[in-house]
Amino acid sequence: MQGEKSLTIDVTRLDARKHVLTKSPILSSHESGWKNLGLEYHIQPAYESPEHYSKNYVLVIRLKCQLELQRWLGECHKSENSLPGDVAVIPPYVTHRATTIEESEFIALTLDSDFVATIAYESIDSDAVEVIPHFSKPDPLIYQITLALKKALEYNSLVSGLYADSMATALSAHLLQHYSAPKHSLQNYGGGLPRHKLQRVTEYIIDHLAEDLLLGAMAQEVGMSRYHFARLFKQSTGLSPYQYVIHCRIERAKMLLLQNKLKISEVASIVGFADQSQFTRHFKRILGVTPKEIRKK
Repeated sequence: MQGEKSLTIDVTRLDARKHVLTKSPILSSHESGWKNLGLEYHIQPAYESPEHYSKNYVLVIRLKCQLELQRWLGECHKSENSLPGDVAVIPPYVTHRATTIEESEFIALTLDSDFVATIAYESIDSDAVEVIPHFSKPDPLIYQITLALKKALEYNSLVSGLYADSMATALSAHLLQHYSAPKHSLQNYGGGLPRHKLQRVTEYIIDHLAEDLLLGAMAQEVGMSRYHFARLFKQSTGLSPYQYVIHCRIERAKMLLLQNKLKISEVASIVGFADQSQFTRHFKRILGVTPKEIRKK
């Protein structure tokens, strides 16, 4: 998604963001020796960052004050009214820029892309899913992990690598479970939806999997009629909107089942199926095994 004039930012370096932000971070984990996770705590004056991208995952977590800003993720743009606890998710190689006329307080978390890929390989089929960009939205788990990491750094700049790796593992699993979609959603089947509209509706689907997703609501999200949306969506993904939603639900269910913490009926409800029998039927059709069988592997 990066353009020819986009800056490449090596977020593993302490001075990486000097090209896109006015001031250096107030607190940083760069001296702590963490390998897979990085944290920077910022209070920035009004700024307009140039378009840039990273080779790693970046999570931007809003702190304290409400903030109005303009954000671009790839080809998508949104006017955000960001609240404390809101999180923006920026996957590797997705261009990002933002502008605001207000002072901004936030934490930028960095997750090593190879580390996330390892977690994906160990827990799900890493070739089947992809974390997609998300504009700011509430995420209590990421927010609480971020505050815990910040507090640990404030009290001890040499927080153990084991602690950081544990948090990195939890964050990676959370991203894969709640922010990923089938990879074929971003392939080009010729024609179809513009990429920014495909990204927007994919984000909408992932955020509302537990709900009764209606074609009209998806079409409205990208400002199209239901007929044209359904036709162009299938051209873009190779699946009808209904089939795509089912695939997304099954991928999330697979992740939940492998964690072995919830009953199968609970997983079925969480990912939006009306009952367990319907869930089992779709699960077996798509993955070739039943929910019970996948837990025995």
